Amino acid sequence: MSDAETHKTLTWPEFLKEAKQFLDKSHELNDNWELVEKDDQEPNSFLRYSQKIKCKVSNDLINIEYHIVYSVSYQVPMLYFQAHRSDGSLLDVEATWSLFMPDASRSDLYEMLTQMEHPVLFRPFMALHPCRTSEILAQFGRKSENILITFISLYGPYVKLNLSNSYGLDCSKI
Repeated sequence: MSDAETHKTLTWPEFLKEAKQFLDKSHELNDNWELVEKDDQEPNSFLRYSQKIKCKVSNDLINIEYHIVYSVSYQVPMLYFQAHRSDGSLLDVEATWSLFMPDASRSDLYEMLTQMEHPVLFRPFMALHPCRTSEILAQFGRKSENILITFISLYGPYVKLNLSNSYGLDCSKI
């Protein structure tokens, strides 16, 4: 198997094109994703989505802001997020792990879900580590219509980010 068959990477222009197509689909579905463009430099644009979830343990309402950002190092999309309590306080790493991955071992968590500096905002965010993303995207099977939909569908559920099944429908064929 060639490297191209075992890894799926994106260039910055490809990421931006996919992000704009994803955003068109989001608008079509009346979903509230938005494209944040800091400037036209690579990689200063990202997709943003917010939602509120109820924490089962404490019954708190948690506001989560997700960002789909381009990783220059890995050449793949990356999922960053911040979770805040209703009083505005940020969930620390332990609370975030407990909320999103309560059954995972600590050693697994350090490899999967860690705090990193956001590459556009330069603030600490939680992130799903991108080290195996290109490999996982390559194993998806047939070519994806939009790699960001595939990426969010595969990685999002780990952090309570679930896309509507409508994102997978091709409305032109219905």
